[in-house]
Amino acid sequence: FLVDTNWSDLDYLIVDLPPGTGDIPLTLAQTIPITGIVVVTTPQDVASNIAVKAFGMFQKLNIPIMGVIENMSYFTCPKCTEKHYIFGKDGAKRMSEKHNLQFLGGIPLNPGIMEGSDSGRPVLVSDPNSTMSQSFMTVAKNVAARCSVLASQLGDEMKDTAAN
Repeated sequence: FLVDTNWSDLDYLIVDLPPGTGDIPLTLAQTIPITGIVVVTTPQDVASNIAVKAFGMFQKLNIPIMGVIENMSYFTCPKCTEKHYIFGKDGAKRMSEKHNLQFLGGIPLNPGIMEGSDSGRPVLVSDPNSTMSQSFMTVAKNVAARCSVLASQLGDEMKDTAAN
């Protein structure tokens, strides 16, 4: 699918991989050039431990880690507007700090995200000013910024290699 498709000129190609360190990420890393990876985890320690193994594998393959996103960060009660940290609090932030990775943002747990995905009207379209949409925009901007930085660094490295 990746090598037999004419992708034309892409700004980004984002591939969602299953968690862990299985054959799929290894094959991908050996098949196509990768600017960097984004680690997505939930706040739970057990999820963070799996994410650490995954980014460790990519580091061994010399693939830059762009940063960490925390999915299902919290749930905001629609009746009281209080945030509830169902799966723990700040697990991805702690993991980022511990491993010197950039924290790219958190996505709340909200039925509107699922409903929008299922209906084909993502929350960014159906409710662009919502907290959920702003969370996605923050993460997207941070990922795009990291892509830009890594692409610039890669360009500088290629220039240095060509000069030598």
